[in-house]
Amino acid sequence: MSNAIVISRYNENLYWVSDLIRKYKITIYNKGEIINNDLTSTKIIRIKNVGRESHTWIYHIYKNYNNLDQNTLFLQGRIDDLNCMVFKNIDNYFLGLENNTFCASRLGMLTPLHWKKNINIQSDIRYKEDWEKMMISRNQDGFRKFALKCFGDVPLFLPTSYGGCFAVKKESILKYKKEFYFELLNYLSQHVHPIEAHYMERLWCFMFSKKLPYRNALFDVIKTKIERNIFNTAL
Repeated sequence: MSNAIVISRYNENLYWVSDLIRKYKITIYNKGEIINNDLTSTKIIRIKNVGRESHTWIYHIYKNYNNLDQNTLFLQGRIDDLNCMVFKNIDNYFLGLENNTFCASRLGMLTPLHWKKNINIQSDIRYKEDWEKMMISRNQDGFRKFALKCFGDVPLFLPTSYGGCFAVKKESILKYKKEFYFELLNYLSQHVHPIEAHYMERLWCFMFSKKLPYRNALFDVIKTKIERNIFNTAL
């Protein structure tokens, strides 16, 4: 069984990748400056800096549609700032695929309150300034209509994952035709920072697993709330 890792890199230091080279087939999509790390045994592909990591994932799938690995793990160039949204032990992603089609380190749950047109990104401290300066593109349809346009019937309550890091089986990717990925790629190729990239971050879990991980998502939501309360109390 082939396990591959795909990394979307801008200008992050990929020092952590050296520990994975001996174990996995690794492809790095570089959207920034020349990589200075010694990663000679990895495949490095330079592509245009558009669409954030969502564009990278769809680009890889589209370009390798007929030659995908059995299991693919998609990781951002920097993962040490994602906390519970990424496994500290990368092997856990592939272990998680032994009985599932999709694996993320921590799931969440979308509810009717989360289907706001701009996913409330204008209030997120990480993106508020960029949003106000029009550095993030707009989508006239909004999050809910975008999801319905892409996937048809989409429940109001939906398991989700955050951080854009996840592993998925080949069989789950191939449930969608190549043309479907081409259409998504068009959305994500129009801007350096498209709002659709944030939409996709919330839709990967549904896209590749549909409704299967509801129980796990509910458990993870409770776990996250408990951890946050403990952390806030400690402060």
